[in-house]
Amino acid sequence: NHIVFICDHSTNYIPKKYNYLGLSRLKLKSHIAYDIGAKNITINLAKKLRQSYFLSNFSRLLIDPNRSIYDKDLIITNSFGIEIPGNLNISKSEKKKRISKIYDVYHHNLLKFVRDKKKKFQNVFVISIHSYTKESLDFNRAIKIGLLWNKNMNLLLPIQRKLMEKKIHFGRNYPYSGFHFNHTLDTINKRLKVNNICIEIRNDLICNQKGITKYMDLFSNILKDILDDH
Repeated sequence: NHIVFICDHSTNYIPKKYNYLGLSRLKLKSHIAYDIGAKNITINLAKKLRQSYFLSNFSRLLIDPNRSIYDKDLIITNSFGIEIPGNLNISKSEKKKRISKIYDVYHHNLLKFVRDKKKKFQNVFVISIHSYTKESLDFNRAIKIGLLWNKNMNLLLPIQRKLMEKKIHFGRNYPYSGFHFNHTLDTINKRLKVNNICIEIRNDLICNQKGITKYMDLFSNILKDILDDH
């Protein structure tokens, strides 16, 4: 058995030629540019369980790998009320370039990575780690963890059972629906048929080392049992 942990939104990195898309450094350190805490959780979980991980190396503001190329949010012009100047009125050729040079490269390499693991291990699970914002003008989310799934419930069921045993407040297909916002996992599953799930953690809970350690320990215990059971 083997787990591949994925982090689609691991970094806020934007190459210099894009001039930070016209945003301040402060805004680039916020949730609009990447998933706060998600990269650390991903790496720590993989290391503790001796599994593997795959990270994005670009900000989702350039292009979002977890969206279809036909999605209006593939390259956003506004996030949480903040305008993204470098994405306003971009040309068709610039959009094509970001798709071919960044988005397609990411998905091609990720598929190859998972395919190689499938050759080595009988069971490969793919787990995508994300984080979400607690509150903005439009919402205030009390739930700590979201489990996003689409057609495959083989990881959802044991993980939710363990969270219930531990009395941890979680939501299913919350704060987003896995039927619509699971593009990366859906793509992998369509090609390679693997058990998969997206774990969303509220980002104010994993914005420091104490929180990262707490949630890494929680999920490493849950996932260790799942690895042993299969």
